[in-house]
Amino acid sequence: MHNKFKILFIALLLSIFSIKAQTPLTVAPNFNVLDARGNYHDLYGYLDGGKYVLLDFFYNECLVCQTHVPEVNEAFFTFGCNYGDVIFLGINMDNTDGEVVAFESEYEVWYPNVSGIDGGGNAIVSLFQIPAFPTLVLIAPNRSIPLQDIWPLTAVNIIDELLNIGIDSAACPFAAINKFDNNSSVYNIYPSPAKEYIHLDFSTTAISDVKVVMTDFTGRIILEENYNALNSGNHHKNINMDNIADGMYFISIYKNGLKGYSQKIVKRN
Repeated sequence: MHNKFKILFIALLLSIFSIKAQTPLTVAPNFNVLDARGNYHDLYGYLDGGKYVLLDFFYNECLVCQTHVPEVNEAFFTFGCNYGDVIFLGINMDNTDGEVVAFESEYEVWYPNVSGIDGGGNAIVSLFQIPAFPTLVLIAPNRSIPLQDIWPLTAVNIIDELLNIGIDSAACPFAAINKFDNNSSVYNIYPSPAKEYIHLDFSTTAISDVKVVMTDFTGRIILEENYNALNSGNHHKNINMDNIADGMYFISIYKNGLKGYSQKIVKRN
């Protein structure tokens, strides 16, 4: 009897792990939602505009969902941070907007996410008939689903799968860059994660107007500071973060009207 139950238990485990975490759909249904930060997303609007859409189905407590975030982040930056030919959008199950924002902050998720409870993610999970998590689904502009489940969830594989479909990589407008000429050099923006302040250390070798702009991943301006007619020399500036919500942001620095440096930071209390 003991061996019989052991065999049944093993068979049950095999049946569970044999479930393929993919959508059975070959054509994508439409949805219109607000993500956890209030930004609007229209699936068919993206597709009709010639974009591919990559959906990352997850829930907060899923350990694999937590550990695969850096892999999807790397693909997100490789394909232009939602400014290229593919839109990355997380679809959550069973968590609220506040819980998803906390998840984004804790695990440094750079792409937008729709919560399950407040944002309608639960309905989208049902609509796409997702059986397991995480599941990455790619939708083409003609509304077909060429990739029903991208696996394994490594950055190299995700990027290769998208390149093989014919999607071109693209420069992320917010990725870390340093294009300052000899009249200005940025040394450091720190700390990240930041709590109360972020600190900027940079130097100028000529009188310069310097502007610091903080944006979220949609490009919305969160904060702007202007430092006019800075003399040549080393400069240290502090930016108060007390009124900035937890999350991921880009700090861009402009010198005399030209963008010269950009860096990702995380705000976390």
